[in-house]
Amino acid sequence: MDMKDNVSGKADSLSEMVEYALLYDFYGALLKDKNRSIFEDYMFNDMTLSEVAEEKNITRQGVRDTLNRAKASLLGYEDKLGLVKRFNKVRESAGEAKRKLAGIRECMDTPAGSSPLSDKDIIKKIERYIDDIDKITEDILEEF
Repeated sequence: MDMKDNVSGKADSLSEMVEYALLYDFYGALLKDKNRSIFEDYMFNDMTLSEVAEEKNITRQGVRDTLNRAKASLLGYEDKLGLVKRFNKVRESAGEAKRKLAGIRECMDTPAGSSPLSDKDIIKKIERYIDDIDKITEDILEEF
């Protein structure tokens, strides 16, 4: 489900809660103090709408409206700035680079003569991994 389709009420799924938490990590400081406080109580402190309303001395509907505004603001910041999207892309690229390094280590840990590949083929394979890692790091640097 696209998070824009469900801006009201409690997050429907754990993945949606995680997504809002990530958005909050990047953009939470941009929220108004009241919105930030209500968002934190509801999303992170596991308080109900009623509990937040009682603590803040406002109505449940006021809490719901504030949550909707906070969620919409977080999504709006991401639409304009795209920091979370860029962060996720870099994180994915770093994971890919890590897998390539594991491939190099595997090639280097293979005892001589135990692989059907010749030493020359293993070196070529390692060179391909290194070229892939070089490309990944270039892509990451272009993000910034």
